[in-house]
Order: sequence, then structure tokens, then C-alpha cells
Amino acid sequence: MAFSYEIGIAAGICFVIGFGLLNFGVLTSKSPMYQTLNLLGALGFTYTAISPFNPGLFITEAVWAIVALFGLYKIWFKRPVSPEEVPVQREVS
Repeated sequence: MAFSYEIGIAAGICFVIGFGLLNFGVLTSKSPMYQTLNLLGALGFTYTAISPFNPGLFITEAVWAIVALFGLYKIWFKRPVSPEEVPVQREVS
């Protein structure tokens, strides 16, 4: 498949950046950027699992992408019930 290696590397970078920023406290799990990085990483790895077909990776990453989409849906379309549920965006200096 065209660009399979490049897409796999980009997907891995998305996962590592998202996970790193989450652990350093720059992003939260309710951050659209965190969920978008997870979605891009999962979609990239899903693409690389198609040829040669790797069913374990394909299923794992497809489910991961669905979960990330659900996270973005909650952020964009669900109204927070209490002030504690409002996503906090921290400025990076």
C-alpha cells in the first residue's frame, strides 16, 4: 500500500505526542487536541494493518478510533452538567 510506512510513523508520532502531553499535564483527556491525536494515530495504524492484513491490530485500532470519535462527540456536542466537567485549556508558554 502506498505510503504505509510513512503513515505508520506519523500515527506513532500522534500517539506519543498525545500521550506525552497528557502525562506532562499540558492536555487533559477532555481536550479536543488529545482526542484528535488519538483519532489520527488510530486511523493511521488501522490503515497500515490492511496490507498485509493484521486482524489484531486492525480491530484494536478501529475500536480505538471509534472511542476517540466518541470522545470528540462528547466534547463538541454534549453540554457540561456542572463546572467540574468543563474542559480546561491551559496556555503553553
